[in-house]
Amino acid sequence: MAHMTLDKKEWLSHLGQFDSNINDMMLTIYDNPSTLGYAIGYQTHFYRVFQQYKDADVKTGVIHISDLDKVCAFLKKCNGDVTIKHAKNGKTLYVTGGKLKMSLPIMDLKSSKLVPTYEKLVKASEESDWTSFGNDTYNLYGKTQLSDILKLSGLKNIVKTNSDYIVSADANSNEIAISVGKTHSTKLFATGELRDAEGPKHAVTSNFGPWLLPCLGLVDPTMPTRIHFGDASGLVVRQADNKVKRLLIIIDQQV
Repeated sequence: MAHMTLDKKEWLSHLGQFDSNINDMMLTIYDNPSTLGYAIGYQTHFYRVFQQYKDADVKTGVIHISDLDKVCAFLKKCNGDVTIKHAKNGKTLYVTGGKLKMSLPIMDLKSSKLVPTYEKLVKASEESDWTSFGNDTYNLYGKTQLSDILKLSGLKNIVKTNSDYIVSADANSNEIAISVGKTHSTKLFATGELRDAEGPKHAVTSNFGPWLLPCLGLVDPTMPTRIHFGDASGLVVRQADNKVKRLLIIIDQQV
């Protein structure tokens, strides 16, 4: 039976980070070193995380969660370490925190259906050093922190859902910018600095939809970030240190 034991705050940092339209995920548990891995795939974005927990109690395998809302609600009532486990090919998820226990039936997993397709595209992109992803061509690269831009992720409710969501980046001015809104309505702007930027001698721009701001909420503002971007393309955000690897691909509006 695959299982992993982490402090409830660690579990919530992973399982509780998503917008309300994402309510299922598949966890993959590794050992040597103990690592939590997961990926979700939707028409609007792909998100993959690997995080090491050196001393965590684990048994390798796959854990399916089909109701994140209920699991997170239970985790909030727990204290300290919580174990999440799932028998291979089983239909029940078990969550145990001290004297509190919960079992949940495993239903349909929507977010994992597109993951294999995304993984194939990611592998091809990695082999091309992220010059492309699917039909997208990336001609701009840069390092950034994105800390100010990420603040917009919590402001999605103050703009209209039919707003224009525009990302632009300029290697010459070493800047990435996001604007959200419509003329004669509430508008939001944020900029970030690009370092070691490479790209054309003009700004590259792409249009997104209302999924842009929730997706930005998945980026860790404390980690160094690498972006890959192009005209009328999605936005690739890569983050890594010696314990964590994060990959976020936000699909543009043209797709």
